Amino acid sequence: MRKLITLTLLAIVTLATAQERKFVIRGEMSSSKLCYSEETVKEVKLEELVDGQMVVIATAPVVDNKFTFEGAAPEQLALCNITGFDNGAIQIYLEEGEISVGPFDAAYPVGADIAGTPSNDIYQAYLDLNDRCIKESKERMKAVMENIPADIKGDMQAEMKYTSPTFYVNNMHFKVAIMDFIVQHLDSPVTLYIIKYAMVPTFDTDMIQTFLDAVPQEMHKQPLYKELVNDIRAANLKVGSEAPDISGRTPEGEELSLSDLRGKYVFIDFWASWCAPCRREFPYMKQALAYSENSDNLVVLSYSIDSKHDDWVNCIAKNQLTHKNWIHISTLKGWNSDVIKLFNVKGVPFTALIDPEGNVVAFELRGEEMVKKLKGIVDEAK
Repeated sequence: MRKLITLTLLAIVTLATAQERKFVIRGEMSSSKLCYSEETVKEVKLEELVDGQMVVIATAPVVDNKFTFEGAAPEQLALCNITGFDNGAIQIYLEEGEISVGPFDAAYPVGADIAGTPSNDIYQAYLDLNDRCIKESKERMKAVMENIPADIKGDMQAEMKYTSPTFYVNNMHFKVAIMDFIVQHLDSPVTLYIIKYAMVPTFDTDMIQTFLDAVPQEMHKQPLYKELVNDIRAANLKVGSEAPDISGRTPEGEELSLSDLRGKYVFIDFWASWCAPCRREFPYMKQALAYSENSDNLVVLSYSIDSKHDDWVNCIAKNQLTHKNWIHISTLKGWNSDVIKLFNVKGVPFTALIDPEGNVVAFELRGEEMVKKLKGIVDEAK
């Protein structure tokens, strides 16, 4: 009985602790008048970035120029926007705690100050750094422009002799400032967003990989970490390089990733139910898999670019695309799937052979050539 009571109390405490994980966003406007009309803001929306798109997750009325959002805090940091304005939005990072926004002018929401939680404090510090860099860059360029000889002023080609070095200095100053900021905040998930939006457009992939290697292991659980690593692998994709980690759901709804199959050879087959050349490859796939009947060192991972579940599963059933070593997954997003972008798939069928360490062995194996290659892999394991 005592043990039962203890377990019950523990469950209650655990439940209460879980329920305490929540966020509160309190915003205040110095003026609620919109930028391009005489209207005022009556309602604001909280939008979260989900699969590359902003999705409305909450709305709040504006009363006396103030608004409040409350809800359960996400398990991992979420990028959000507060919208409802006609001249931009307010970017925040959703996490447990109380986040303050403003006071700000509704006509210029992008200028709102964000504070109150660790991630938002760091993000605001980054915005302040960015503003300082811009201000200092303008001051440097202004000084240069004021000292350009009068006889060449207005001649853009001639002026470049004076302005180009300062453009270079300003660019390098910004890069160094960003790198220094990231080093100081390596343990914050906000750093991953700064890498994505500030480093990726201006740094090469080797430099970005160096910084990703430096972030703590705990950060590897963040979805954005996996996205950044995959983007780098996709940019450098070739025979011998590490393959991006792709994911999808089986026809039964089970989530499965390429990394789940590490330790085996994986023959990835990109296909679609409507693709006649794909269907002509089915007999060769069956022939290759027949050799692996008594082996587990090879699997076929068929990724469908179908967008309709019934089309996909009916084609699998009709053509008997089943085997113990044949796995089917899809995101049912058609050509909009991030998976096909990671492998630079321009048409189907498209194939890639991945070794047990996750590296690309070959692309575009088909027909008899594919059967011979996969048979050789099975034979090596005997």
